[in-house]
Amino acid sequence: MSNSVGFTLFCFTSALQQTVAFSTTNDVARSTNSQLRNTVKLMASNTPTADVDLLPEIRDEIIEREGQLETWEESTQIISDLFGSSDEEAELYLADAFRWKAWATASDMMRKYQRPVLPDANKIQEGLNWLKEGPLEMNDDQIRSCIQQYPGIYLREPNVMYRKVLGSAPRKYRDDTVLKQFIEDDPNILQVTFNCGDEGCQSECGSCWVAYENRLPSIPDF
Repeated sequence: MSNSVGFTLFCFTSALQQTVAFSTTNDVARSTNSQLRNTVKLMASNTPTADVDLLPEIRDEIIEREGQLETWEESTQIISDLFGSSDEEAELYLADAFRWKAWATASDMMRKYQRPVLPDANKIQEGLNWLKEGPLEMNDDQIRSCIQQYPGIYLREPNVMYRKVLGSAPRKYRDDTVLKQFIEDDPNILQVTFNCGDEGCQSECGSCWVAYENRLPSIPDF
């Protein structure tokens, strides 16, 4: 074999090896990326199921503490009727709102620091009626949306929370119409029940009107 032919064959072989290596690397990368995407999708799709899997343990704990599930089941039925959903979906809202989910997902050591409470079906119904008939005049869609976003606020005596918000708000906001507008824009405002400007700092920045106003892009002029 001549030197020129040998050199040509060597170049072709090297190029082929590089092409195969590049192709293999790309295939591995595509395969890895595909596996990662599938894993992320699987984790996302399994999250609701994982939450539902907490419910038997939560029910057992309620029975152990209270001796019965009657008030839990009555509360579940109220929410299920509002959403037109399964009991399990309604129970998940309850578990979130009344801190049973936090208890169930905590480690054995940390559970002693959790303080889940049993819902009161009468108070839940009273709160839902107030959201409709009170100063906020919410329709069912608005109520459902608020519960989905903030179950801990809208299933736990929102009428009581509203009075606290009204009482702690700066004077220019102490009006049902003004607060209704605020809540329509940001349902989370129903937990802003402190005012460091009036009461002095109580380390409640997440629930303080002073901190809330500082987060607003602009202060409405009422």
